[in-house]
Amino acid sequence: MKQIKLIVLVFVLMVSLTGCNNEKAGNEKNGETSVNEASEEREPAEVITFPAYEEANPEKLPFIDKVNNTPAFHVKVNLPENWGVENRKPDVENLVPGDFYSMLSIYEKDTLIGYIGFNIFDPYEDPIPEEQYYQTVYPGLRLSSVFHWDPYEAVKTTDTAETGIADIWYLEPGEIDKHPGAMADVPQQETIGILSYDKELKVFIGMAFMPGTVSREQAEAVAQSISLSAETGTAADTGTKSTLHPA
Repeated sequence: MKQIKLIVLVFVLMVSLTGCNNEKAGNEKNGETSVNEASEEREPAEVITFPAYEEANPEKLPFIDKVNNTPAFHVKVNLPENWGVENRKPDVENLVPGDFYSMLSIYEKDTLIGYIGFNIFDPYEDPIPEEQYYQTVYPGLRLSSVFHWDPYEAVKTTDTAETGIADIWYLEPGEIDKHPGAMADVPQQETIGILSYDKELKVFIGMAFMPGTVSREQAEAVAQSISLSAETGTAADTGTKSTLHPA
């Protein structure tokens, strides 16, 4: 009889331990799911449509007409928490110079930290080392005497597209006219930006950040998440689409 009671006691103990382990495993799995869901909530996909608005063209310039008639495309990007793309042009005196149209403001809470815009290009057809191809896409950003987005480092490359980080140097635009004939006296600034092109879409986008607002690590994380697609492409079928117009 004592042996039977002992066997029953051991069996009950084993069942209890098994139940505890299963409950613990379930809690750990639920906890992992919650962490993943929270991570996704912190960095939701933003989908921005370009052209976001029509550029004024009172002089009827053919290139601006071509920009305004660019087939709609989407930029999908994961922005850090508290960042947002506002439906207005950036309006500050010493905005980071670039070569972009349909520009939109990027805010962190209530602080302007940069902008995003786009441009068009004709893909270079002659043979060229792939690591140098970006030079044919961004000549307007690399060869100016008052600013340049260079050096450049690719962070994500496909057969038809590439995204990279650019170090930006520039003379403060609002100060240039105050120093006629003395460019060396114009205050200089350095910051960081993101560039991304797509040969099939024949477009590129740029994100410039105001000096001291964004770390290189933050910029690289944003750059890794960027993808461009035509308006009917699958890459834009998820996320939060922004309806953006100039202020």
